[in-house]
Amino acid sequence: MRAFSLIESLVAIGIMVLLMTLGIPAFRGRQQAVNLQSDARTLLSDLRLAQQRTVGEQTTYLVKLFTTSPQKYQVLKRSGGDTLIKEHALTSGVSWQNTGGFTNDEIVFTTTGAVVQSGTVILQNTASQTISVEVKPSGYVRVQ
Repeated sequence: MRAFSLIESLVAIGIMVLLMTLGIPAFRGRQQAVNLQSDARTLLSDLRLAQQRTVGEQTTYLVKLFTTSPQKYQVLKRSGGDTLIKEHALTSGVSWQNTGGFTNDEIVFTTTGAVVQSGTVILQNTASQTISVEVKPSGYVRVQ
């Protein structure tokens, strides 16, 4: 039985290192896309949470977007004053590109599950990839 020589082993290790080095940029680019999609899905989930609580409790809930640093949003219960229910900071490298259609960057649900104002929230990552979260007048929310 013949074993590998030292040179053959070093060549094999060199090829593996080269392939791994070439794969790192592709992995980073994919990670940016995953972070963008994850933040969009989390926002979608939290919008649905606010809508569900508004209908269930017959009390106004809203999602407040903070477009300055730190980039985040809060789920708030509005009854007398605003009570913080949940806060989510956007992943590093993800930011708000546009929050069109909403007064004061607030997505406010009515007790029927509809929204006071409809619009679209666009998230962007550092690779200039974007994803939209659309809020229809009926309260229907989807990621595009």
